[in-house]
Amino acid sequence: MSDPIYTSPRSGRSLWQEYRVYPDRIELQCKVALHTIVIPADEILDIEIRPALVFADLFRGKSFAFSFPLKIDNADGHRHIAIHRKSGFMKRIRFTPDDPEKFVDACKTIMKKD
Repeated sequence: MSDPIYTSPRSGRSLWQEYRVYPDRIELQCKVALHTIVIPADEILDIEIRPALVFADLFRGKSFAFSFPLKIDNADGHRHIAIHRKSGFMKRIRFTPDDPEKFVDACKTIMKKD
């Protein structure tokens, strides 16, 4: 097993969950789903930083599906990450790492380039 490229430490806004970026995947410790969500790097379609209030994306020109994702922490109250993956029960996930810019930068280094 390799070491993480980036680890977002537990905090109140992430509901004391830890999020890690590895060279081949993202791991989102998720107390809501009672397990760790693993997203292989080649499953990531898009990742971006979004403002607070997830549902407000409906009024920001985003689709219904984009505006009602699986939220695994306090994403509604903070700037957060929106990730879109190819497969899985919920293809859109929102979560709040400690430093969204560093998390996205780490993810972009592992994403497949077309």
